[in-house]
Amino acid sequence: MMASLRKISSRPIETFPDPVEFVRRVLGVEPVSYQAEILRALAEHRRVCVRGPHGLGKTALAAWAVLWFATLYPEAKIPTTASAWRQLDHFLWPEIHKWARRADWTKTGRALQLFQLSLRMGEQVEAFAVATDQAELIEGAHASHLLYILDEAKAIPSSIWDAIEGAFASGTGYALAISTPGGRSGRFFEIQRRAPGLEDWWVRHVTLEEALAAGRVSQEWAADRERQWGKDSPVYAQRVLGEFPDESEDGMFSLAWIEAARVTSDKSKT
Repeated sequence: MMASLRKISSRPIETFPDPVEFVRRVLGVEPVSYQAEILRALAEHRRVCVRGPHGLGKTALAAWAVLWFATLYPEAKIPTTASAWRQLDHFLWPEIHKWARRADWTKTGRALQLFQLSLRMGEQVEAFAVATDQAELIEGAHASHLLYILDEAKAIPSSIWDAIEGAFASGTGYALAISTPGGRSGRFFEIQRRAPGLEDWWVRHVTLEEALAAGRVSQEWAADRERQWGKDSPVYAQRVLGEFPDESEDGMFSLAWIEAARVTSDKSKT
Protein backbone atom coordinates (compact mmCIF):
# COMPACT_ATOMS: atom_id res chain seq x y z
CA MET A 1 0.00 0.00 0.00
CA MET A 2 1.49 3.31 -1.07
CA ALA A 3 0.27 6.89 -1.05
CA SER A 4 2.38 9.30 -3.08
CA LEU A 5 2.22 12.77 -1.64
CA ARG A 6 2.58 15.76 -3.95
CA LYS A 7 6.10 16.17 -5.23
CA ILE A 8 7.87 19.47 -4.67
CA SER A 9 10.64 20.53 -7.01
CA SER A 10 10.66 24.29 -7.34
CA ARG A 11 11.38 25.29 -3.75
CA PRO A 12 14.86 24.95 -2.17
CA ILE A 13 15.14 22.39 0.62
CA GLU A 14 14.62 23.98 4.05
CA THR A 15 15.53 22.11 7.22
CA PHE A 16 14.27 22.73 10.74
CA PRO A 17 16.97 22.11 13.37
CA ASP A 18 14.37 23.04 16.00
CA PRO A 19 11.75 20.25 15.96
CA VAL A 20 9.20 22.51 17.65
CA GLU A 21 9.41 24.96 14.75
CA PHE A 22 8.94 22.03 12.36
CA VAL A 23 5.82 20.90 14.23
CA ARG A 24 4.42 24.43 14.26
CA ARG A 25 5.25 25.49 10.71
CA VAL A 26 5.04 22.24 8.74
CA LEU A 27 2.52 20.17 10.71
CA GLY A 28 0.45 23.16 11.79
CA VAL A 29 -0.02 22.24 15.44
CA GLU A 30 1.12 23.78 18.72
CA PRO A 31 2.71 21.17 21.02
CA VAL A 32 1.91 21.45 24.71
CA SER A 33 4.75 22.59 26.96
CA TYR A 34 6.11 19.16 27.90
CA GLN A 35 5.88 17.94 24.29
CA ALA A 36 7.97 20.93 23.18
CA GLU A 37 10.47 20.29 25.97
CA ILE A 38 10.84 16.63 24.97
CA LEU A 39 11.25 17.43 21.27
CA ARG A 40 13.97 19.98 21.98
CA ALA A 41 15.67 17.57 24.38
CA LEU A 42 15.78 15.01 21.56
CA ALA A 43 17.52 17.51 19.28
CA GLU A 44 20.00 18.51 22.00
CA HIS A 45 20.66 15.33 24.01
CA ARG A 46 19.90 12.72 21.31
CA ARG A 47 18.89 9.98 23.79
CA VAL A 48 15.55 10.70 25.43
CA CYS A 49 13.47 8.42 27.66
CA VAL A 50 9.99 9.53 28.76
CA ARG A 51 7.36 7.97 31.01
CA GLY A 52 3.90 9.24 31.89
CA PRO A 53 0.19 8.44 32.16
CA HIS A 54 -2.15 7.32 29.43
CA GLY A 55 -3.30 10.20 27.27
CA LEU A 56 -0.19 12.39 27.46
CA GLY A 57 0.11 12.44 23.63
CA LYS A 58 3.06 10.10 23.29
CA THR A 59 2.04 8.57 19.94
CA ALA A 60 1.65 11.99 18.33
CA LEU A 61 5.00 13.00 19.82
CA ALA A 62 6.69 9.95 18.31
CA ALA A 63 5.06 10.60 14.92
CA TRP A 64 6.22 14.23 14.95
CA ALA A 65 9.77 13.11 15.77
CA VAL A 66 9.79 10.69 12.81
CA LEU A 67 8.61 13.32 10.32
CA TRP A 68 10.94 16.01 11.68
CA PHE A 69 14.00 13.77 11.48
CA ALA A 70 13.10 12.67 7.94
CA THR A 71 13.43 16.30 6.77
CA LEU A 72 16.53 17.13 8.79
CA TYR A 73 19.28 15.21 7.00
CA PRO A 74 19.91 14.17 3.37
CA GLU A 75 20.75 10.64 4.56
CA ALA A 76 18.95 9.06 7.51
CA LYS A 77 17.21 5.91 8.70
CA ILE A 78 14.45 5.85 11.30
CA PRO A 79 13.63 2.36 12.65
CA THR A 80 10.46 2.30 14.75
CA THR A 81 9.74 -0.52 17.19
CA ALA A 82 7.41 -1.22 20.09
CA SER A 83 6.71 -3.81 22.77
CA ALA A 84 3.90 -5.28 20.59
CA TRP A 85 3.49 -5.24 16.81
CA ARG A 86 -0.06 -3.91 17.07
CA GLN A 87 1.33 -0.73 18.64
CA LEU A 88 3.14 -0.07 15.35
CA ASP A 89 0.44 -1.36 13.00
CA HIS A 90 -2.63 0.07 14.76
CA PHE A 91 -1.34 3.19 16.48
CA LEU A 92 2.08 4.63 15.63
CA TRP A 93 2.06 4.29 11.85
CA PRO A 94 -1.57 5.43 11.43
CA GLU A 95 -0.55 8.47 13.50
CA ILE A 96 2.44 9.08 11.21
CA HIS A 97 0.08 8.86 8.22
CA LYS A 98 -2.32 11.34 9.79
CA TRP A 99 0.33 14.00 10.35
CA ALA A 100 2.09 13.35 7.05
CA ARG A 101 -1.16 14.08 5.23
CA ARG A 102 -1.77 17.24 7.23
CA ALA A 103 1.75 18.56 6.67
CA ASP A 104 2.54 21.48 4.40
CA TRP A 105 5.51 19.93 2.62
CA THR A 106 5.97 23.02 0.44
CA LYS A 107 7.72 24.55 3.47
CA THR A 108 10.44 21.90 3.33
CA GLY A 109 11.03 21.56 -0.40
CA ARG A 110 11.01 17.77 0.06
CA ALA A 111 8.95 15.00 -1.54
CA LEU A 112 7.54 12.21 0.62
CA GLN A 113 6.42 8.71 -0.30
CA LEU A 114 4.21 7.11 2.31
CA PHE A 115 3.67 3.35 2.62
CA GLN A 116 1.64 1.35 5.14
CA LEU A 117 4.50 0.82 7.61
CA SER A 118 7.29 2.88 6.09
CA LEU A 119 8.09 6.13 4.35
CA ARG A 120 10.78 7.47 2.07
CA MET A 121 11.98 11.01 1.48
CA GLY A 122 14.27 11.16 -1.51
CA GLU A 123 16.63 8.27 -2.13
CA GLN A 124 18.48 8.16 1.18
CA VAL A 125 15.94 8.82 3.93
CA GLU A 126 13.73 6.00 5.17
CA ALA A 127 11.58 5.23 8.21
CA PHE A 128 10.18 1.75 8.82
CA ALA A 129 8.67 -0.62 11.39
CA VAL A 130 10.76 -3.38 12.98
CA ALA A 131 9.51 -6.18 15.27
CA THR A 132 11.15 -6.54 18.68
CA ASP A 133 12.23 -10.11 17.90
CA GLN A 134 14.41 -8.86 15.02
CA ALA A 135 17.37 -7.35 16.80
CA GLU A 136 19.57 -8.04 13.78
CA LEU A 137 17.49 -5.62 11.67
CA ILE A 138 17.85 -2.95 14.35
CA GLU A 139 21.61 -3.37 14.48
CA GLY A 140 21.80 -3.61 10.69
CA ALA A 141 20.41 -0.12 10.16
CA HIS A 142 23.30 1.96 8.85
CA ALA A 143 23.18 5.62 7.86
CA SER A 144 25.06 8.80 8.66
CA HIS A 145 22.13 9.74 10.92
CA LEU A 146 19.86 7.35 12.82
CA LEU A 147 16.74 7.92 14.92
CA TYR A 148 15.26 4.99 16.85
CA ILE A 149 11.68 5.24 18.10
CA LEU A 150 10.85 2.84 20.95
CA ASP A 151 7.10 3.09 21.56
CA GLU A 152 5.59 1.49 24.69
CA ALA A 153 9.20 0.86 25.58
CA LYS A 154 8.60 -0.70 29.01
CA ALA A 155 8.45 -4.27 27.65
CA ILE A 156 10.99 -4.00 24.83
CA PRO A 157 13.63 -6.70 25.45
CA SER A 158 17.23 -5.90 26.33
CA SER A 159 18.44 -7.41 23.04
CA ILE A 160 16.81 -4.53 21.14
CA TRP A 161 18.32 -1.87 23.40
CA ASP A 162 21.72 -3.52 23.01
CA ALA A 163 21.33 -3.68 19.22
CA ILE A 164 20.62 0.05 19.18
CA GLU A 165 23.79 0.69 21.17
CA GLY A 166 25.69 -1.33 18.59
CA ALA A 167 24.27 0.73 15.75
CA PHE A 168 25.28 3.93 17.54
CA ALA A 169 28.94 2.92 17.25
CA SER A 170 29.11 4.65 13.85
CA GLY A 171 27.19 7.63 12.56
CA THR A 172 25.10 10.08 14.60
CA GLY A 173 22.51 8.27 16.70
CA TYR A 174 19.29 9.53 18.28
CA ALA A 175 16.68 7.58 20.25
CA LEU A 176 13.26 8.40 21.68
CA ALA A 177 11.88 5.84 24.14
CA ILE A 178 8.43 6.63 25.48
CA SER A 179 5.95 4.59 27.51
CA THR A 180 3.60 4.22 30.40
CA PRO A 181 5.58 2.48 33.18
CA GLY A 182 5.58 -1.27 33.69
CA GLY A 183 7.24 -3.31 36.41
CA ARG A 184 10.44 -2.43 38.25
CA SER A 185 12.72 -4.31 35.91
CA GLY A 186 14.00 -4.07 32.36
CA ARG A 187 16.03 -1.48 30.49
CA PHE A 188 13.29 1.17 30.40
CA PHE A 189 13.04 1.08 34.19
CA GLU A 190 16.82 1.10 34.55
CA ILE A 191 17.12 4.19 32.36
CA GLN A 192 14.33 5.95 34.23
CA ARG A 193 16.00 5.30 37.58
CA ARG A 194 19.33 6.58 36.20
CA ALA A 195 21.15 3.29 36.72
CA PRO A 196 24.97 3.40 36.46
CA GLY A 197 26.14 3.32 32.85
CA LEU A 198 22.87 4.75 31.52
CA GLU A 199 23.41 8.38 32.51
CA ASP A 200 23.75 9.47 28.88
CA TRP A 201 19.94 9.28 28.54
CA TRP A 202 17.88 12.42 29.18
CA VAL A 203 14.99 11.28 31.38
CA ARG A 204 11.56 12.84 31.84
CA HIS A 205 8.48 11.94 33.86
CA VAL A 206 5.33 13.66 32.59
CA THR A 207 3.07 13.90 35.63
CA LEU A 208 -0.69 13.60 35.81
CA GLU A 209 -0.85 17.25 36.86
CA GLU A 210 0.99 18.31 33.70
CA ALA A 211 -1.25 16.20 31.48
CA LEU A 212 -4.35 17.64 33.19
CA ALA A 213 -3.09 21.23 32.86
CA ALA A 214 -2.33 20.67 29.16
CA GLY A 215 -5.84 19.34 28.55
CA ARG A 216 -4.49 16.00 27.40
CA VAL A 217 -6.14 14.02 30.24
CA SER A 218 -9.52 14.81 31.76
CA GLN A 219 -10.02 15.24 35.49
CA GLU A 220 -13.17 13.12 35.23
CA TRP A 221 -11.26 10.17 33.73
CA ALA A 222 -8.58 10.37 36.41
CA ALA A 223 -11.22 10.49 39.17
CA ASP A 224 -13.14 7.57 37.67
CA ARG A 225 -9.98 5.47 37.48
CA GLU A 226 -9.16 6.30 41.10
CA ARG A 227 -12.57 4.95 42.11
CA GLN A 228 -12.18 1.91 39.85
CA TRP A 229 -8.66 0.87 40.76
CA GLY A 230 -8.00 2.62 44.07
CA LYS A 231 -5.50 5.39 44.69
CA ASP A 232 -2.92 2.99 46.12
CA SER A 233 -3.25 0.29 43.45
CA PRO A 234 -0.36 -0.58 41.10
CA VAL A 235 -2.62 -0.11 38.06
CA TYR A 236 -3.55 3.43 39.13
CA ALA A 237 0.11 4.26 39.74
CA GLN A 238 1.11 2.98 36.32
CA ARG A 239 -1.71 4.15 34.08
CA VAL A 240 -2.84 7.36 35.76
CA LEU A 241 0.21 8.69 37.63
CA GLY A 242 2.83 7.43 35.21
CA GLU A 243 4.77 5.94 38.12
CA PHE A 244 6.46 2.58 38.53
CA PRO A 245 4.23 0.84 41.08
CA ASP A 246 5.53 -0.81 44.23
CA GLU A 247 5.37 -4.57 43.98
CA SER A 248 5.26 -6.65 47.15
CA GLU A 249 7.02 -9.99 47.11
CA ASP A 250 3.99 -11.72 48.56
CA GLY A 251 1.65 -10.40 45.86
CA MET A 252 -0.12 -13.08 43.84
CA PHE A 253 0.92 -11.59 40.48
CA SER A 254 3.81 -9.28 39.67
CA LEU A 255 2.84 -6.41 37.37
CA ALA A 256 5.93 -7.22 35.29
CA TRP A 257 4.59 -10.78 34.77
CA ILE A 258 1.23 -9.40 33.66
CA GLU A 259 2.87 -7.06 31.13
CA ALA A 260 5.07 -9.87 29.79
CA ALA A 261 2.05 -12.14 29.41
CA ARG A 262 0.16 -9.43 27.52
CA VAL A 263 3.03 -8.91 25.10
CA THR A 264 3.35 -12.67 24.51
CA SER A 265 -0.37 -12.85 23.81
CA ASP A 266 -0.12 -9.96 21.33
CA LYS A 267 2.73 -11.67 19.46
CA SER A 268 0.78 -14.91 19.19
CA LYS A 269 -2.05 -13.07 17.41
CA THR A 270 0.19 -11.59 14.70
